[in-house]
Amino acid sequence: MKYITAIFILLFLIGCESTNSSDVKNANGATPVKFVICSLGETNCFVAARFKDLDSCQSHKDWADMLCDKISNPGKMTCTKETAPQIAVAYCTL
Repeated sequence: MKYITAIFILLFLIGCESTNSSDVKNANGATPVKFVICSLGETNCFVAARFKDLDSCQSHKDWADMLCDKISNPGKMTCTKETAPQIAVAYCTL
């Protein structure tokens, strides 16, 4: 169930931004800091979120790197670090 949730979130984020770019440095975005998600090997990158500073972006990245479950214990979300093989990589970049 956790893997399905993680895949759903990734697909949702992919759908939020229709402008694709070729790599991390060329991802489009209108703020100083971008949260960029890429396929392995820095391909098919897109801006998934925008932040005003690196600290905010890094906090989001730390959360996004986890698997969260809110179904097992209704009203409480439990998050753990990802241990499955990676299918994508995220970056905070200026």
